[in-house]
Amino acid sequence: MKYRAGIDIGATKTKILILTADGKVKSRQRILTDSFGAVEPIVERASGCVEAMLKKKGIKKSQLEGVGVGVAGQLDPISGYIDNSPNLRWFGVQFGRNFQKRIGMRVRIANDVNAAAWGEYRYGAGRDAKDLVAVFPGSGIGGGIVINGRLVEGATGTAGEIGHLIFREKGRRCDCGHYGCHEAYAGGMPMEERMRRAVRQGKSQMVKGMVKGDLSRINTRTIANAARRGDPVAKRIWEEAKASLGVLCANLVSLLNPDCLVLAGGVIEGNPSLVSFIRHYVRIRAVRLSAERVKIVTSRLKGDAVAIGAAALLELDNTGPS
Repeated sequence: MKYRAGIDIGATKTKILILTADGKVKSRQRILTDSFGAVEPIVERASGCVEAMLKKKGIKKSQLEGVGVGVAGQLDPISGYIDNSPNLRWFGVQFGRNFQKRIGMRVRIANDVNAAAWGEYRYGAGRDAKDLVAVFPGSGIGGGIVINGRLVEGATGTAGEIGHLIFREKGRRCDCGHYGCHEAYAGGMPMEERMRRAVRQGKSQMVKGMVKGDLSRINTRTIANAARRGDPVAKRIWEEAKASLGVLCANLVSLLNPDCLVLAGGVIEGNPSLVSFIRHYVRIRAVRLSAERVKIVTSRLKGDAVAIGAAALLELDNTGPS
């Protein structure tokens, strides 16, 4: 029997799965990423973990078809080069080739939400779709696109960066350096930082009381709850976030006419009422035939989507760092 490894590298933790070729999880492990600024620590630790997991399950290394890795950031899946992964502080680093050399087999890397989109398409909420779009608002906003059964990664591997589509010209400054990006309005980290700033400036006693003065406890659910209770700052932040996500999803449905729009990420999981809001907004604002066709659903693979999708990407082609 053949197997694959799927790895989801997060800022603090890395998930590793061993799967059968048809996507069934046989073993799972979590390890600390602990690799800020350099790829070598996680390359060594993840490779060692994969090898230990295979040994424990009695699987020979020769039975492993390869390793798929999902990483948040802008990267080239062919060369294995990561241009920009802010959460890991990886800028201009060669990841794929280093991993492939250490593990001794093919490594396929992908943007994490591209991997998740492929996982949902193959084994999750979109397995009956031909065309699928994934929108994952978490700390930022990631996206993934599958058209005619093919993952769209683009000329440089950076297709699907939907969080950096423009919501408002000359709007709020985004962490990417540009202004008016959707991520600046509906990304979890920007929303939370705006709320913390307002509390520090004495503009929201309600939120300060809700978190008992511990501003690190402010999250998007806090903001949404405060907005419903009438806090003016929270209401402004939350309404802008909802508008951003509604516009973004309606535009993607109008542009790409997918069978399936998959919603996931921390902002959605913490605030499930957003799903019905987005469904309504798409229905009334997207191109009519596209809006009537699309199914808007939440992730079926949940926290395993990136690792499962990254492993499944090994079936697409023989591309990988060389």
